[in-house]
Amino acid sequence: MDRINLEQRITENMKSIFGFALTRLGNVAEAEYLASDILYEILRSADKLRDESRFYAFMWKIAENTYHDYLRKKRKSAIHSEEPDENLADASDSVLDEIIKNEELHLLRRELSLLSKQYRDTTVLYYIQGFSCSEIAEKLKISTEMVKYYLFRARNIIREGMSMERLFGEKSYAPGGFEIDYWGPVDFNPNEYWDFQKRKIKGNILLAAYYSPMTMQEISIELGVAMPYLEDEINLLTKRGYLVCKNGKYLTNIPIFTLECTETIDGKLKALTETTAKKFVAVADTFTERFGDRFANENLARWQKVLMCMHFSLLESERVLKSQYGESTDNGLGVIWGRSFAMPREDALPQGIQGIYNGAVSNDGRGSLIAMNFRQTLHAQHFEYRMTDPMVAAAFGASSYLGSEWQSILKKHGYVKDDKPNFAIWTMNEYEEMRKILSECTALALELSRKTSDIAAEITADLAPVHIRKTAEHVGAFVYRFGMIDNLVNALYDMGWLMPVDVTEKPAVCVVKN
Repeated sequence: MDRINLEQRITENMKSIFGFALTRLGNVAEAEYLASDILYEILRSADKLRDESRFYAFMWKIAENTYHDYLRKKRKSAIHSEEPDENLADASDSVLDEIIKNEELHLLRRELSLLSKQYRDTTVLYYIQGFSCSEIAEKLKISTEMVKYYLFRARNIIREGMSMERLFGEKSYAPGGFEIDYWGPVDFNPNEYWDFQKRKIKGNILLAAYYSPMTMQEISIELGVAMPYLEDEINLLTKRGYLVCKNGKYLTNIPIFTLECTETIDGKLKALTETTAKKFVAVADTFTERFGDRFANENLARWQKVLMCMHFSLLESERVLKSQYGESTDNGLGVIWGRSFAMPREDALPQGIQGIYNGAVSNDGRGSLIAMNFRQTLHAQHFEYRMTDPMVAAAFGASSYLGSEWQSILKKHGYVKDDKPNFAIWTMNEYEEMRKILSECTALALELSRKTSDIAAEITADLAPVHIRKTAEHVGAFVYRFGMIDNLVNALYDMGWLMPVDVTEKPAVCVVKN
């Protein structure tokens, strides 16, 4: 491979290689060292690559080998740094024999746990449960010759594996935090996505296989999880399309906002968002003069103003986004993406907006609901998409006609108080008038949204694996279109222009009557 082409390929993939290292080690300083070692090994070994079309397979193979070499060196360094215990007595031969025996048993169990299903099932049935080859063949619905072949191969695999040093990856003792999200039609099962919040294993499979293809055994070692517990999870992820499998190796097939990706995007957006917030506050419109008497205090009026500006900007930014980045998918089914994070979610503040209902129309067509659950208002607002019809009914003074369950829910969460709606209600004429009054603030939000999407699209695609870069670009632009809202509201809140709300107040929700 010629030097110029090699250097160009390396330049294009430097961030992906660093992302690979950071995903494996979880430490920026260590990741930088590992990435440097990988780049050095690629340069050193490039003359061995005869087919340039195999560059990526060549690159990721070197990355994996260098990563495992790094772990071995780190482990040996830790062992050599330990101080010997001077009070430790010499072990007797019998004790030493017992230790060796236990160690061999441990290695046997380890290798058995790493066997793929057909080899493992055959081995367990034959050696542990005592079935004959013909009985196993009948039980597994395969030929006796195939049983014998599986047993022969399993013995060789186990024998070879017991002589190897297997180093569990960083995720075996420090699993990364991971959440998954979805945007698209509402006829989906949300439990599938909530399950990712509860189970570390699914997210860490996707994180492990994000930058380079891995066999199921390599994933097992990286996560420190035995194959029997991984197989169903990996098969489910593959069936859902979150993983793809080629030649026995799995590769993550959805964009992930890694820690590096999120930090890079947020760093570039900080100053831009703060500047927009100052301009937003300085706009002299007539919103408070025209509609201020509809609210108990100025703070609630400001929250409603922000809600409507974000609503109008989202309507326009969707058109801009589609014209620039196209539809989310060819089949129109929506997009799925993941996000990794450092600390457990239960120890962290809520991230992003906890629900956006940007003009949900009621089934009877009488009205639409606009609601955004900003993190600063979560203690006061509770909302989910099923509440659209009951809220519109309440806006028309018909809450008493709702079933007892919905009457109880609306009262419990404070949306109906003394049998009257406790949230903003607008006519269609007022809605259109508001759009004109807020046009300058909406334009500021729209411009911030456009710049935010462009920055996020470029960085997300740049740090994504090659095979999903186009999808990652769209997801980066689309997701941070909503991230713009969160960032701008945070800036307005930090400036003190928006203030905390009482638990009885509903600051960022309204119904528009058609």
